[in-house]
Amino acid sequence: MRNIPPKVLKTFERIKKKEPSHIELKIIKNNYYVYRATSEWDKERKKVRKITEYIGSIDHGGIFRKKRERSRIQESEREVFEYGNGALAHHMIKDLEGLLAKNTPYCNELIATAIIKAIDPKPLRLFASRWEKLYLSKLIDVSLTPKHLSSVLSSTGRDVHIWYDLFSKLATKEDILLYDLTSVFTYSKNIKLAERGYNADHEYIDQIGVIMAFSSITKLPVGVDVFYGSMKDITTVRDFIERFPKKDIGFIFDRGFSSYGLLNDLREDGIHYIVPLRKNSTLIDLRWMRWKGSFLYRGRPIRWGTKGTEYGTLFAFEDPLLKGEEEQALLRKVEANKLTMAMFEQKRRLAGVICLVSDMDKDGIDMFDMYKGREDVELAFDAMKNRLESDKTYLRSDEAVRGYFLATFLAMRIYFKILKSLREKGLTNKISVEEVLFELSKVTKIVEKSGREYFAKIPKRARRMCSLFPEVLPMG
Repeated sequence: MRNIPPKVLKTFERIKKKEPSHIELKIIKNNYYVYRATSEWDKERKKVRKITEYIGSIDHGGIFRKKRERSRIQESEREVFEYGNGALAHHMIKDLEGLLAKNTPYCNELIATAIIKAIDPKPLRLFASRWEKLYLSKLIDVSLTPKHLSSVLSSTGRDVHIWYDLFSKLATKEDILLYDLTSVFTYSKNIKLAERGYNADHEYIDQIGVIMAFSSITKLPVGVDVFYGSMKDITTVRDFIERFPKKDIGFIFDRGFSSYGLLNDLREDGIHYIVPLRKNSTLIDLRWMRWKGSFLYRGRPIRWGTKGTEYGTLFAFEDPLLKGEEEQALLRKVEANKLTMAMFEQKRRLAGVICLVSDMDKDGIDMFDMYKGREDVELAFDAMKNRLESDKTYLRSDEAVRGYFLATFLAMRIYFKILKSLREKGLTNKISVEEVLFELSKVTKIVEKSGREYFAKIPKRARRMCSLFPEVLPMG
């Protein structure tokens, strides 16, 4: 081993002592390579055949570098990304990018989180992996590691005033907001917001209250917040109104918000309201009702009338078909000895009757239609809990929980914008939002290492979905 640098030779001798097999040092173009040498009997040639295996190299400074093991999985020279679903979701949230960028340094993280939740809800630990599958990940440089994402959500949840400023910009002038409260479970013992209370199924459990405000004009969510699980519906409204900068709005509630004290507060603040009354409300007395006429609502005849009260106009709506159904239900209770005939006669007076009280001067059909718009906020809660899988949380701080539901709110804006587009095209009975996003996930883009990009062949059904959103996906 003449003319070999001392450092190279010293390293080779050290490897030789550790290596149980015979090793050799080869010099190729003034570089030093280490090989393991073995032998085997060659049956055809009937002699011993030498076999060498490369195990590493030694540089001129005596540093040994092991052979890099090749992966058994052959990697392609190109990458395939989901394109259509991400492009549509991103388009549907673009109207908020400017507002988010002004209010938070985590604009991109929140947008990416909302897009993932809208497309394919996953646990937070999988967000980064899911994001990498989207072509958007090449356009928006963002970190979605669990640690960073938890920090983002906590920071987002602390800036409550910033978010209410955003909400006020999403509500149009003189908007009527559909407002409701639901509850979600938490599996963390560190959440102060989690308190024992009754949920919709009358279960007394640890829960967090989540409210939502939904615009009756734009048909989109315009606000969300979380409250202590034991807080009453009416208390959350007062807190929401106090934080909400815009006051030239109105609210449509459900029966859980029926309170004369709340009505007085709203009247004093000049805030419009539509509140359904419970059947036992003292304001309901059909003997003095002035029945004004009838209208058809979704093919069903409805009789309506009004009566003045100290809290505004009382609107009564009588549905003959619903009246028959409710009377039958009451009679079944009589038959089961759960109701007396005297109680039946008393309750049947309001069977099939819905009563609302409002400070607004509206025609009967307009008032009824606005109230029935509550189905949108119920649909929103259903989408939030089931489609976006936000019916429970494992987060460990109040701030992170609030931030999580603000991100969910952004995802719901995406969901309902797609739904709104389907409604305008009259397709909601044929195509769901989930179906749109699933089919568009098949619109993929291929990116080669050379930098060349092109679309893979688009399936027929996916191409049809593209045609529904030509402003986003002009596939021809």
